[in-house]
Amino acid sequence: MDQNSPFSLSGKIFVVAGASSGIGLSIAKAVVQCGGKVIGIARREEKLREMVAELGEGNASYIKADLTKDEDIQRAVDMLPEINGYVHAAGILLHQPLKFIKRELLDQVMNANYYSAVLTLSELVKRKKIRRNLYSSIVLISSISNQVGSKSLLAYSSSKGAMSAAARVIASELAIQKIRVNTLEPAMVMTDIAAQASEVHSAEALAKDAAAYPFGYGLPEDIAYCTVFLLSDASKWITAQTLTLDGGWRTIV
Repeated sequence: MDQNSPFSLSGKIFVVAGASSGIGLSIAKAVVQCGGKVIGIARREEKLREMVAELGEGNASYIKADLTKDEDIQRAVDMLPEINGYVHAAGILLHQPLKFIKRELLDQVMNANYYSAVLTLSELVKRKKIRRNLYSSIVLISSISNQVGSKSLLAYSSSKGAMSAAARVIASELAIQKIRVNTLEPAMVMTDIAAQASEVHSAEALAKDAAAYPFGYGLPEDIAYCTVFLLSDASKWITAQTLTLDGGWRTIV
């Protein structure tokens, strides 16, 4: 990509939480593809090593950390250089109907999907790790599930709704520092996490759901390329926005 293109990430460093697999890994690849350097954060070190091997040590590095633990967040932020942006794509999806919901499950999901994002951003801002200019960007990967009432996804949908709400508040607070904050809310994307749907829904139900997507289910790279846009200078006038990525699922009939 032309380094002078507003879509280029050349000369920039980005942190991707959840970079070991799925959407996070695809985002890490897209950052490097567009000229940037990526620092991946995740719990599975062997997967992070595979990411670095694939992208090249000059383009990628990693920090093994569990962002549901305060001490890991602090250690990871300590290790970071000044960065141009942060992407939070880490999280878990657990299916559980209302009548079986327990406090422990809610805590587990909120810790992984919401607290980890907010507490990591708090440390990054507190320690001035994100450059303060219009060309710095934070992207939070939320979910369309907070817009709809999908069965058995109470904990997951609630955590993603909290993330999307938090993003607007954080965007307001960081506007004076010229740091942009936006959220992506994908519908069904073909990842290992999405494959869990087959454990609670019949093949017939999944086939019917897939047929409702005019452009089919999404792929991780579909989310990655939108993320790169929001990280790039091409989106320097966009903040506090939520973009729904659903292949026409909710709007085309």
